[in-house]
Amino acid sequence: MPPTLAFCHSPFRKELSEIQAYREARGYAGVEWSLDGWRLMRARARRRQMLDRLRAASPLCSLHAPYTDLELGHRDAEHAAAALHILRDYLDAAAELGAHHMNVHVGTFAPEPGELSHETILRNVTTLLEHGARCGVPITIENLRGGPTSDPDSFAAILRATGAPVTFDLGHAAGCSWVQGGAGTVTDFLRSVPTPILASHIYLVERDDTHFAPKSAADMAPALNALTAAGCDFWVLELHSQRALEETRSVVDQYLDGLAGQGRRRG
Repeated sequence: MPPTLAFCHSPFRKELSEIQAYREARGYAGVEWSLDGWRLMRARARRRQMLDRLRAASPLCSLHAPYTDLELGHRDAEHAAAALHILRDYLDAAAELGAHHMNVHVGTFAPEPGELSHETILRNVTTLLEHGARCGVPITIENLRGGPTSDPDSFAAILRATGAPVTFDLGHAAGCSWVQGGAGTVTDFLRSVPTPILASHIYLVERDDTHFAPKSAADMAPALNALTAAGCDFWVLELHSQRALEETRSVVDQYLDGLAGQGRRRG
């Protein structure tokens, strides 16, 4: 079966009617709502209205939790507790939406030594996973370009200790110092993940907080092959402009057409 394709809403800002029209016209199954900078309403009536509008624009969705001002593993216990409380609330909203999963960052923007507590990361990720299980919404932890999830060994240590599944970000892996320094490839990084990969962010590489599109299927084929082999079947094209999104979709379609052709020849 081909993967489920979704796209990040960011190129369309908050124009929900435009997002819905684009999703339907381009044959996407879902949307990932990136909630950093677009936070949940607090007032109940407005919150219900927001969730109803998101659901109407895309009945199938995933949520990308906010991260700029939330850090689950912060050494400051008060901040870490506040982040956990807010993310539990986002999980409740994800359950109301029937979200496929909610993706969470740990150690965003490569915190300096001393800003994070490994014990707090493990405790709060575990607590969030338990809340997600009660809500019926899986939590995924994403590999980032810097910080403790940007290195295969330290990322795997968090995953093994908590059992957390993963949203594997291909562009973050391509841009991290472990890959850029020649220690291994994106595919090597992906294959080192010890827990299920429930979703992936699909684009070529992140540089200076910009997501770049691949130029050809050959640019992405090894990583996409590894995703397929890992059983990851929810692919989010995470681009920040419509042009880059279209370029990436073209490459993904070429790749999937090639797989379908191989299947027909084997059949």
